[in-house]
Amino acid sequence: MPGEQRPPVGTGPSHWSPDVKRQYFQSRETLRDEVDALALRVAESPDHLAESVRLQRVLTVRSAVHWEFRTHLFAERVRGLFDEGVGLARRLHRYDAAAGSRALATALTDRATFHAAAKEFAAARDDFRQVPELLGGQADEPGALIV
Repeated sequence: MPGEQRPPVGTGPSHWSPDVKRQYFQSRETLRDEVDALALRVAESPDHLAESVRLQRVLTVRSAVHWEFRTHLFAERVRGLFDEGVGLARRLHRYDAAAGSRALATALTDRATFHAAAKEFAAARDDFRQVPELLGGQADEPGALIV
């Protein structure tokens, strides 16, 4: 979120200061509220889909990092967030193929990575297989999936 303190790049959560951890993880509640409010605007007009996809991804990543070391709850707590992200990106792709292709490729890659972390390798492979077609040759470019 703009103007907020961020964790140091490349450092794991166990090395973050307590105030940075608290701010980073508590922001998930605010993000959830923003995602839900934006969903109402998207229902009225798909013009807000790209922002909805972006905010959903921020919420998903923060939640995944939060639950990462709570292994018995990790998959259960974040699976729905990854699925929501893919669903929103699919809607964006149908609405605006140019913007939606990259967003869907990113959402599928995120979810595939989640599946691999949860040892769901067939599901990970299924998501990864869809990415090259979405990127249409961009997959060979340096930084193609960096967002």
